[in-house]
Amino acid sequence: LSADVIKQIDSAAHMLMQAQCPAIFAGWGAVHASDELITISEHIGSAVATTMQGISAFPANHPLHAGFCFGPAAVPAAQNAFNNADCVLAIGTRFGEIATGSFGGKLPEKLIHIDINPQVFDANFKSAIAIEGDSKQICQQLLKSLTALGAAKSANQITQQIATDKKAYRQSWYQHDSKDRVNPVLYFDELRAQLSDDAHIVVDDGNHTFLAAELMPIHQAYGFISPTDFNCMGYATPAAIGAKFSHPNKQVVSIVGDGAFLMTAMELATATNNKLATINFVFSDGQLSQIAQAQMRPYNRTTCTDIATVNLQGIALATGCEFLALDNNQQLSEIISEAFDLAAQKKTVIVDVNIDYSKSTCFTDGVVGTNIKRLPLDTKVRMIGRAVYRKIVK
Repeated sequence: LSADVIKQIDSAAHMLMQAQCPAIFAGWGAVHASDELITISEHIGSAVATTMQGISAFPANHPLHAGFCFGPAAVPAAQNAFNNADCVLAIGTRFGEIATGSFGGKLPEKLIHIDINPQVFDANFKSAIAIEGDSKQICQQLLKSLTALGAAKSANQITQQIATDKKAYRQSWYQHDSKDRVNPVLYFDELRAQLSDDAHIVVDDGNHTFLAAELMPIHQAYGFISPTDFNCMGYATPAAIGAKFSHPNKQVVSIVGDGAFLMTAMELATATNNKLATINFVFSDGQLSQIAQAQMRPYNRTTCTDIATVNLQGIALATGCEFLALDNNQQLSEIISEAFDLAAQKKTVIVDVNIDYSKSTCFTDGVVGTNIKRLPLDTKVRMIGRAVYRKIVK
């Protein structure tokens, strides 16, 4: 590192140590600096939120882990941590649309931005200190500078707030009545219980993506792979195959909506031919549900979101996969366990999950609300009026 960069890092360290309520926002560029990130957060007593791609940069079982996103589209723990932040350290993020909930969040003037690409500086949020370079090298030097300035700060208050917020949010999902379908939080609880910490979870683009971001704790770097920010549907199935080729001795699970699965499902023939043993959980509801939810909030109707009914067992037969049906909460432990048993026998598995999408995520509610607020008043009135009319007529 050059003398100028070290000087910047020293300035950043002073700013962080002087802050009353620092916060850290970590992206994909911070994943390989996960160990340093943990130590930095503990030294400055800072909550850590992440982008979608950066979810695995900080372990979700760490008491300073606040969750995905910041601002109105974030989970409550991350919202509260960033609402009170007087200094933010952003590492390896370009502050893209998904990461910021459609740019709905606000950041303090004391923003320290570390990234290897200087073009991202001040593009979406103005930084007080912009440090160009590899995040691991910079974080290692930052840690030295922080240590030289004094002992670690207490994090008792923020960890208690995070724990309270996380418990309350998860409880809201436990209390949700999914009727005869699978409750997402119960699914993710059971998957987490049966999954190794060093496993790779690959998601696609859709409602399931944000459910996973908010409800699936990831404990190890590179344990979560997503197509963000391009958000290409059909990503998860072939990406999981690639991950399994790269790490044949680790568990690889894909979580994908039925719409996205239909785009690339036949790639599973490659998995079976090579005995790759990926497990593919298909969240089935017959809709492009992320789009449907985004339409229902402002319009109280959906357009072009229903998809054709397809027999997933037929796809399993055609590609040589094993097939399991996960119809309700009572089957969670048994079916997930069976899927892992089959994968241990080098068999690729499709699990048709009868998912309940009736409760929307914080991200969906926040993004829709953020964008509605941006509309001119007359457009808001017209939109809300039409939605109310449709609700009454219906």
